[in-house]
Amino acid sequence: MEKGLEGIPSSLLDDLSKKLVAIVLESKDKNAVPPELAKKIIYLWRQDQLASTTGIEALLNGSIKIDPEATYKLLIELGLQELTITLRNR
Repeated sequence: MEKGLEGIPSSLLDDLSKKLVAIVLESKDKNAVPPELAKKIIYLWRQDQLASTTGIEALLNGSIKIDPEATYKLLIELGLQELTITLRNR
């Protein structure tokens, strides 16, 4: 996934992180995200690092577990087709 993350323009990182957070927080299934991943997301949030590459990776992992189709749709809307393909093929 790292290679796909490198292709995200820095101008999109903040917007992408906010939209991925929305997908994660709107989940009705509070157990969809494994505890270790949830802890990592909370830690990165406290460090104001959700818009970093590490933060985006953690949020993508969480949002794909919660709602993969919404995640892929968001990535395509933002013009991140290559990342979408990478994520679908893993």
